[in-house]
Amino acid sequence: MKRLLVPLLAVLACAPLAAADGRASDGPRIRVAIARNSPFIRLKTSAKVYVVEAATGKKYLLLENAAYEIKPSAGGIAVAGQQLSSPIKLVSPEGAERIRLGGKLYKGDIVIHAVTSEGLDVVEHLSLEEYLYGVLPVEMSPDWPLEALKAQAVASRTYALKYINPARDYDVTDGVEKQVYTGAGRANARILEAVNSTRGEVLKYKGKLITAFFHACCGGHTASSKSAWGQDVLKPLYGVQDPFCAPSRHSRWEVYASSSDLLKFIQSSGSTALKIKSVRVYKKDRSGRAVTLRFATDRGARDVSVNELRKHLGNTEFRSALITRVTPVKGGYEFGGRGWGHGVGMCQEGAKYMALKGRPYKKILRHYYPSVTITDYE
Repeated sequence: MKRLLVPLLAVLACAPLAAADGRASDGPRIRVAIARNSPFIRLKTSAKVYVVEAATGKKYLLLENAAYEIKPSAGGIAVAGQQLSSPIKLVSPEGAERIRLGGKLYKGDIVIHAVTSEGLDVVEHLSLEEYLYGVLPVEMSPDWPLEALKAQAVASRTYALKYINPARDYDVTDGVEKQVYTGAGRANARILEAVNSTRGEVLKYKGKLITAFFHACCGGHTASSKSAWGQDVLKPLYGVQDPFCAPSRHSRWEVYASSSDLLKFIQSSGSTALKIKSVRVYKKDRSGRAVTLRFATDRGARDVSVNELRKHLGNTEFRSALITRVTPVKGGYEFGGRGWGHGVGMCQEGAKYMALKGRPYKKILRHYYPSVTITDYE
């Protein structure tokens, strides 16, 4: 019978926390928040896993092939009925299948902090290159051309390295707010080759790392970071023409919005309108993306941010700010446009089609990030 919880910890020894991780450094290391303020963590072991208590250096052994629930308790952390002080560290022997949390495999060391009386932060510590093994297969399809995967590896490495900051509790999260990371379970030979063959390579402008943004599909012209978010713009993030993503199925989109929903949206921003008479693009940036829409209403004109409307209607449906038409239809309006995502930096679909045409990854990168130097991170 399968045991779901093993209420036992075996005390092995007292040792300093640092000694629990005997692996040699493999370049820069990064700390990834894989859970934040979680009420509990489910851990499944398939090999030996040690729990190290940071405050005391005590080292405990979790049993193999067992399931544990880890949760905050009385200012500390409870593991299998044992009360430990926060933080704790989960360590597996090198070479073994490492740690599964929430059904995902992680090969780095896991540090768990009790951040509140009811919540845990879970942070994986691992090398930057290992981290990329878990980023690439979810940020770009593993069956895409190898040169596109290499371009993604360099962009993702640069993006992550820009955020490493020892003054913070962790460097990046595992969600879309930075770049998606799902642990070590999805890397295949192509992903490993893309990361390893570009090992250490990053993008710099005037000797400094750039924030190497990327997105799914630009729809014909990438956007500047200034138009997307109001940031000061460097030359590599100014925006470029891009004919390469035209064959992509994501290059065009349509979405319907009811008049009642649009009315609620402008009312939530302060409008007293009771009726919408028309909707049109009012202001565009140099890439052709809409910045504001103008609503003509029974209470006068109302200008709204396109990005705010996208959030309201859903970025998955309202795929970009590159709006090509606004058409009145029965009961509402149909928006049509090109591309998918914020449009800044590398267009992943464009990178794919450039690679299919035989362009090497460095040429792809220099197209989307003009004037960069591709160099080692050190």
